[in-house]
Amino acid sequence: MPALLYTADLACSSKVSGAAARAGVDLTVAMSVAALLEKAGALNPELVILDLAAPGIVPGELIGQLKALASAPRVIAFGPHVHEAKLAAAAEAGCDAVLARGQFYAQLESLLK
Repeated sequence: MPALLYTADLACSSKVSGAAARAGVDLTVAMSVAALLEKAGALNPELVILDLAAPGIVPGELIGQLKALASAPRVIAFGPHVHEAKLAAAAEAGCDAVLARGQFYAQLESLLK
């Protein structure tokens, strides 16, 4: 399954890449919104994972753009639990799952399946 991760955090990228490899998921990492949108259009991922702490994320705009792709990927967003407004905005924008960072890492393997 092709998947795409947007994060600017190298530790996050490493954790998710390791879990994806164990799950047999072909993960591509984007480190800017522009790269995310470009790769999403080219790869037609089944899953897009958004780190809401990464710069440039406006959930209502970005999630709408991702959901408008021909493949309409499943979108999972996660972020610090203290970023309540951004987590709520991601849920309102149509994310398939919105999790606090700790929940995301605890459920990562099952989310990739």
